Amino acid sequence: MRFKLMIFCMLLAPHLLADSGEKVLNGYDGKVDVISENYEAGPFLIYDCVEKHYVCVLEEYYKECGEKRAKDVHERKEMLSCAPISEHLNKKSCFQKQLFIVSQNHGTRFCVSEEWKQKLIEF
Repeated sequence: MRFKLMIFCMLLAPHLLADSGEKVLNGYDGKVDVISENYEAGPFLIYDCVEKHYVCVLEEYYKECGEKRAKDVHERKEMLSCAPISEHLNKKSCFQKQLFIVSQNHGTRFCVSEEWKQKLIEF
């Protein structure tokens, strides 16, 4: 009798422990897409020059980054606050691009404004 009960529990356990929740592969999932208090994951790649990291974000953060950058250029700041890098079809392709850039050790020269790049070259 114990043996039958043990076999029954072993056969039933994987079905009870399996996650039956809906899987969202490319859409927004609030449980996992909140990266930090500053960003939510999405298909737009930016570089945060203040915190010094690449991040895939939603479109509104990408546009906000572009606006901040334009404002910094207008104010003739030496170091810009962020750089919008690229737009991708989905989060997965954005994460793959982010991994490629980080693994290739790309520089952060795009954080310095063009005017200051020329000043640094001309001494």
